[in-house]
Amino acid sequence: MRTLTIDALPLMGQGGISNYNRPLFEELIAHAPSEWQVELIFRLGFLGSRRELYRKYRKRLNCSRVVIRKSALPDRLLVKRWEKNFHVNGNKAERNNNVFLATTDLVPRCKNAKVGWIVYDVTPLIVPQFFKINHSDYFQEMKNRLKRTDFIIAISKTTKKDIVEKFNYPENKITVIYPGAPFCERKESKITFKFKRPYICYLGALAQNKNVDGLLRIFSRCVHEHKIDYDMILTGKDFCGKDYWDQLSVDLKIEDRVHMIGWVSEEERDAILTNAAMLWHFSWYEGFGLPVLEAAARGIPVLHSNRGAVTEILRNLDQQIDPANEKEAAAKAVYALKSEKICQNWKAVGYERAKDFRWSDSARKLVNCIETHTQ
Repeated sequence: MRTLTIDALPLMGQGGISNYNRPLFEELIAHAPSEWQVELIFRLGFLGSRRELYRKYRKRLNCSRVVIRKSALPDRLLVKRWEKNFHVNGNKAERNNNVFLATTDLVPRCKNAKVGWIVYDVTPLIVPQFFKINHSDYFQEMKNRLKRTDFIIAISKTTKKDIVEKFNYPENKITVIYPGAPFCERKESKITFKFKRPYICYLGALAQNKNVDGLLRIFSRCVHEHKIDYDMILTGKDFCGKDYWDQLSVDLKIEDRVHMIGWVSEEERDAILTNAAMLWHFSWYEGFGLPVLEAAARGIPVLHSNRGAVTEILRNLDQQIDPANEKEAAAKAVYALKSEKICQNWKAVGYERAKDFRWSDSARKLVNCIETHTQ
């Protein structure tokens, strides 16, 4: 019997980490070998919000194949306890067979299990100018966590390369497991958004490391220099504040065309993508770039940055821009928007490429990874 214990906190949440973990582990639970015991540990603490998310998630979770563990300790106490020793159900002699899989920055030390850690990116070390943190502390904390691991799961080849280069972590202990395409079939949405013009959309955090300010400057060039008649729809958590974006839109004279609609549900997200003329993703650096895959899987043409892991998704140079060259990026965007042939080609190529990303394949690769590192 192998015990696989998973930090299930991301399964309850929203955002990129949750969008990776939830479908991956739900697929794993459905197809894990019969001799595996899968445990999900939910860190609820004293937070009412987490408990409510937990209640909602339990309604959709197939519990027949999993053991549920709940922790009422707040994270600040769990950090001290887990970093000293987290005990997986099993004895010390079974260490080579049991696994704890860390899905957040809380990476425990386990004396009776191997420890794996999912690393999404090390972006603060690549573009530090956009992160107001102590970068020396960040580096040391990452290094300490890596020392407690027996293997790493990276969500892209770029992230794997960064871990090896920045921390000299053994390459043979890192397995790349891509996300699956969220939807592999086109479907009509029951939700509609009404805007005056056809629109381009952006999905993701409203943050400077995502180059959303650069995206708006490029959009402004498209509107004022190239006379395109489109709106720009942006969704996601705001890290800069409404006043910042409002003033930038006014300065760029696009305030009547920019619509920041905040966090949206999966159904609303699907509706926005389904009706978009194009998705733009001009980030300075990405550990993967899930919105690009989401759009491609829905048959939406994508124009994206040539930085970071996002280039691994579509692998089409025609769909890449240099975010540092905003004038050239605007010209490329307009050329594509005005060409039905180019847009149809990007739709077809992207949709076919998205078929290469399947959660069932990701789950099988995770099973193989665990078995490899517990032999």
